[in-house]
Amino acid sequence: MRIFLDTAKADEVRKWLPIIEGVTTNPAILEKDKGDVVEIAKLIDPKVISIEAGGNFIDDARYWHGALPNVAIKIPLLKPDSGNNIDLIYELALEGVLINCTALFSLSQIILAEKAGAAFVSLFAGRVDDEGGDFASMIRDCARYLYNSDTELIVGSIRTVGNALEAIRSGADIVTIPPQILEKMVNHQYSLKTVLEFEGAYARISE
Repeated sequence: MRIFLDTAKADEVRKWLPIIEGVTTNPAILEKDKGDVVEIAKLIDPKVISIEAGGNFIDDARYWHGALPNVAIKIPLLKPDSGNNIDLIYELALEGVLINCTALFSLSQIILAEKAGAAFVSLFAGRVDDEGGDFASMIRDCARYLYNSDTELIVGSIRTVGNALEAIRSGADIVTIPPQILEKMVNHQYSLKTVLEFEGAYARISE
């Protein structure tokens, strides 16, 4: 299991660099964080940065593929207006572009994205959980399907530490975790209490 940091803040990337294996972004995160894709890509190289194509997807994907050596391009399975991007994903994958097929909510979508040639498939499991869906069962089904595939399962939209741990237990290859959730994963009141006890004892015996 690998952790991708869900941020566009270079300072957060530097902070968590020892334990992350990649970074994911999207236009909303870049807008909110005022992030610089090139700065982050250089900071984490050779670890992968996943960025979302926009506008003319194929031209944008080719541009970033040529501009950055460690980039995966997010392409949604569905077009914003109507139809799907299966042909586009297939064409770019044949060109050697790493595709992260994003905004997926079902096993059927995962299957089609994998067959189109996506290197990564991003299941927005947190949003499934928000709507009362069976978060863990869906991840397990997708992980079983992809067991012998070169396509890796990314579980995203992580809302809680519990979401992150359930995704790991259920067989995700990669979990995309926001910085605030990593902070919660690090901290535990009894860990802090124990460290303070040890430090107090050390100070007393060192007098």
